[in-house]
Parts: sequence; structure tokens; C-alpha cells
Amino acid sequence: MSDGQPSFADRALAAMLELLHEGALLFEGDALTCRFASARAADILGVPAGSLTGRTRDDLLASVTPADEATARALAALRASQPGERRRETVALQGDPARVLEWSTAPLDQGGPFRGRIDILADRTVEALLRVELDRAYARMAQTSILDDLTGLSNRKHFESEVDREHRRSQRSWASYAVARIDVDGMAQLNADIGEEAGDTLLRRTGEVLKAARREYDLVARWENDELIVLLPGIDERAVKAVLARSIAAMRDAAREVAAREVTFSAGVAVWIPPSVESSEEVLQRAATALQAAQLLGRGHVEIDARMIEWKDDPAAGE
Repeated sequence: MSDGQPSFADRALAAMLELLHEGALLFEGDALTCRFASARAADILGVPAGSLTGRTRDDLLASVTPADEATARALAALRASQPGERRRETVALQGDPARVLEWSTAPLDQGGPFRGRIDILADRTVEALLRVELDRAYARMAQTSILDDLTGLSNRKHFESEVDREHRRSQRSWASYAVARIDVDGMAQLNADIGEEAGDTLLRRTGEVLKAARREYDLVARWENDELIVLLPGIDERAVKAVLARSIAAMRDAAREVAAREVTFSAGVAVWIPPSVESSEEVLQRAATALQAAQLLGRGHVEIDARMIEWKDDPAAGE
């Protein structure tokens, strides 16, 4: 296009560019002065129609307000485009509404002397928003797939995966770890006395307290029914006893508030100590066997399967 009367080819090109869903900008000459701007380009950039023509490309790009540092760098790259260079950048613009564009530029040389550039602005805002929503949906799905519906703790599947991961890590680092399975004593009778809704509240509350009392890198999960389970990396049998004593005391206090009576907990612990060759599944089974042994001894017992250390949870100790 030129300053004189446009040719038929120029008019045909302008009509074609107006039909595009994308915005189009034509820049001519060494100064790259805008000779044509489609209505869609003005709409995308949020400026009045006709306000783009006559401006230099450098001036136009400098007037665009970037939404972030990445866009500022992308606009700088577009401004620095060399005569024969093609470039495509993602550009996020401030405004109402904010927009995400795919800004492409190409030289108009047709194999001969450099005549100017054509810039195409494709509005990708909807696609960007959809990607954000999809990412959020995937994150929610991933989060949901590892959480127990009732307690909000990790679920059994996730816990088994993490135990296996910790088992392999402990084998490499030659460090011990423990798995503790904790059960509410007499939960069936509690549900009958206080109601299942209150029983669910008790389990949620004790799970929250157990999670709050854990070390930063411990993992608390609901194993099944009224049984909770804890993964304790880098711990031995002595430390397990101290950690569980503190945790179970806090759980008793929380359960008493919900049930308005004394509630006790039994626990079974398996400590894995290198160079044991057992698997993570076998460690979980040892913890189950230790819990069964604790329950046979009566309410409030804890069995630690390392050197068969045995101790009793005294309900009066927390009062």
C-alpha cells in the first residue's frame, strides 16, 4: 500500500484482511509506518478504529502495556525484528478485559527489496482461560484422587505409594523409618452411643489433631474405617514412642471434647531398620500385626515391632 490511490490489489488485500478473525497491521517503508490496520486489530488492542494508521511500528509496540515481565521481553523482541526476520511471540496485555495474544510478524519483501512488515494479532484469551481452568481442574482431580472424602487426610492408595517411595529412599540412604497404625478403641459402641454423625466428627477431629502433631515430613492418612496411619521417616523405636505418646495424648483430648467421655486409642508400629530385606508391603503387614497384638492386650495399648517394645497408653496421663 502507498500514500497515493490504492491499487485494486491493495484494496483486495485490505478486504481480505478485514475478513480475518485475527487483527492485521501493515507497515510500510524504512520507518515501518502503519498504512493499514483492520478493525479487529483496533478491537484487540483496545484502541479506537483508525487510530493506528500513520503510527510507526516502533511507536505502536512501545505503547502496548505488558501484563508481565515475559510480555515485556516478547514486545522488545518484536520491536527488534530484523528486516528479513519472522517472529511469533505470546503477549499478555493489561486492560479491561485483559488479553492474551499470539503476535506474529513477517517481512513483506516477496524475494526483493524490503518493503515493510505484516503483523497478525491472534486473540488467544479464551484458549488461555480454558488452559487455566483445565490446569485447575486437573489439580483438583489430582488432589481429590489422593484424599479421603471423610477426613480430608491422604487416602490409603496415596499412603501405600508414599510408603513405597520412602522405603526405596531409606534403602538408598541406609536410614530407618516407621509405620504406625492407630485405631479408635470401641468405635462401634461409640457410634451407637453418640451417633454416626458425631462418630464421623470424632474421626475427622482426631485426624486433624494427629496431622497437626506430626513432624513436618510425616504423612498422616486414613487407612480404613476408624483406623488412621502415619508414615514416620528417619525415626527409630525410641523416637517413635515419644512421638506417639504426644500424638495420642492430643487425640484423646480432642476425642473427649466430641464424645464427652474418655476415648482411648490402640496402635501398632513397625520400624524398618537397614539392612532388612523386607518390602514396604511387609512393613505395613508388620504394623497390622502389631496393632492386633496391642488390641489383644486391651484398650490404650501400643505395640512397637522393632525389639517388641511394649508400653501402655495411660488415659490419666493426659489429665
